[in-house]
Amino acid sequence: MTYCRAVVSALRNPLLAAFLLVAGPCVGQGPAAFVPPTSYDKNTRDPTLRYEPGGRPASFRGLDGAWHPVQIADWLTDRVYLNETGDYYRAFSPEDMTAFVDKYADTIVTVTGLAPGKLGRFSAVFGRQKFRGAGMQLVDVTDEARSILDLIIMPHRLVIRKNADGWLLVPRQKVAFQQLMLVLLADDPTAVAELQTGRVGRGQLPRLLTRYADFRTTQFLQTAARPRP
Repeated sequence: MTYCRAVVSALRNPLLAAFLLVAGPCVGQGPAAFVPPTSYDKNTRDPTLRYEPGGRPASFRGLDGAWHPVQIADWLTDRVYLNETGDYYRAFSPEDMTAFVDKYADTIVTVTGLAPGKLGRFSAVFGRQKFRGAGMQLVDVTDEARSILDLIIMPHRLVIRKNADGWLLVPRQKVAFQQLMLVLLADDPTAVAELQTGRVGRGQLPRLLTRYADFRTTQFLQTAARPRP
């Protein structure tokens, strides 16, 4: 009844009436699972509603740490299009959540806290999680490819952190990469020995992290199996 009265009153205001036609199904319901952002950075493109009939079920983790079911249409490093129902999606920024699962079942996380310029134009971005285990987390925060040439020559921009510490940009230069990995993997003698040969580059990072996770798991099992005094 409240909604009907609002519609009747809105007939005197064409702009309000148009808004109610879009928002009508939500009127009278409780608060949404997530709160729309109140403002956008000037560099955010199209921070409005987007019509997308091909959205799929997904979920996101809010700032409260809880996961919520949602529909997703698409995402870029600076925004993700979400809604709860229907074909109109709204852009949400990395500051609005800590992670989400996209329609391909990949985990996308918010990366923030790097020095200005390390994440391009933005202070926080979304990135695809490439590895997580043994306290290590690797995320690809590569910008959207705008041409076939970008896909071919644009190197992936990777960030890494250990034990939920601050994010670090993975260097592309081999010597700098080896120095960083020697710090992060210092407790694994095998990894340290391999890195000290000077033959390990960024392309071996997934293998290094996988082996490091195996090392940590073995170390934990050996410690747990020791008889207690």
